[in-house]
Parts: sequence; structure tokens; C-alpha cells
Amino acid sequence: MAATPTATLKPRKQPVQARSEATVAAIFEATIQVLLAVGYRQLTTTRVAERAGVSVGTLYQYFPNRQALIAAVIERHLEETASLVEHDCRPLAGRSLDEMAAGLVDAIIKAKCQRIEISRAMQEPLADIGGVPLVKAAANKAATFVAEMLTSCRDAAFDDVHRLAFLIVTSCRSLLQSAIVDRASSSDMAALRTHMRAMVHGYLKEMQRVPAQIRRAKGAATTTIRSVRP
Repeated sequence: MAATPTATLKPRKQPVQARSEATVAAIFEATIQVLLAVGYRQLTTTRVAERAGVSVGTLYQYFPNRQALIAAVIERHLEETASLVEHDCRPLAGRSLDEMAAGLVDAIIKAKCQRIEISRAMQEPLADIGGVPLVKAAANKAATFVAEMLTSCRDAAFDDVHRLAFLIVTSCRSLLQSAIVDRASSSDMAALRTHMRAMVHGYLKEMQRVPAQIRRAKGAATTTIRSVRP
């Protein structure tokens, strides 16, 4: 699979004026409405254009085909989800590790479930267009500000913090997406929240940087143990 979307999935042009931005926004929203109404297999550019109130020709000015349109809609949805996580993580800056772990999980769940029917409907088209690079790009964006948040933690420090943040974001997203696709009940989602909090908290505890004096103490203990072995 390609590391980046192929040329056929890229928009023809980007909106630069307010009017064209409004047109593209209407096309995006219409795509989601059609997707929810008839499903991905029945989604056509003609149906989207009719729902958006524009001509098919206007739609094709921006998107060369259905796959390019759905790729752009998915990319925007993923970016909006990442932005929601960032918004809810900002107040966590400078907090304790315990507060950050719980708050980060809550932020990810809230963002992912805000329009849960869309997250569920995106699954089939995401697989059809080979959307892994889009998901990875959104996860990297989220990991950037999660790493900044973790760097500000008042009672813990971490090495390779961006990798750590990326693993947390992708792990939580995977668990949530599975629950959403499986139409988990509210009680199941509540249980998942509890387990995700424990998972993230335990991972952060395990991966926090050990103070130098503790490292020296561990090294001395290991030396002592080795010296008394028969």
C-alpha cells in the first residue's frame, strides 16, 4: 500500500475564496448525509451534488471522482476529531500523570463518539480507498499535542515522548473503532472507558523516566545480587 494517497485520490483544486469554501463545505456535508442515508455502495457523485445543491460539474471542479471525494471527507473528519482531542487536552497541561491519563482517555472517547454514526459509516469507505495513510497522519497530528501535554506533566517525565503519545492515540482509536463498529452498548462503552484509563495510566507509569538516583540504586542492588551469587 502506498504511503501517501495516490494522485487519483487528491482534490483537483483547493477552495481559496469564501464562496468556494462554502461550496466545498456543502459538498462535504452532503456526502456525509448521503453516506448515512443510503450507505457507501449507493453513494454517487450525482446524489451528493443534488443533496449539496450544486451541479455535478461543480463537484468535479474540486474532486475528480467518488474516491477522491470520500478521501477528502474522511481526511476532514479525522482532522476534526484530532482537533476536538486537542481542545479537551489543553486544560490538562501541567497536571499530574494520573489526571492526564484519565483526561486524555476521556478526550479521545468524547471526540470519537461525538458523531458516532459517522465514525461507523466511515469504516467501509476507509478500507475501500486504502485510507491507512490518512489515519496515520491524523494520529501523528494528535500525538504532537499529546506529546506536548505529557512533556508538561508536573510529576513525571518521559523519553521519546512523541512515539509514546502516538502509541497511546493509535491504541485508543483502535479499541474505540472496534467498539463503535460492533455497536457496543452504553454499559460496554463505560466499561471500555475504565479499561482504557487503566491501560493508559499503567503504560505511562511504566514508561516514565526513572530519576537518576533510582537508576543508581537499582544498579547497586543488581551488583550486590551478582556478588553474592555462588
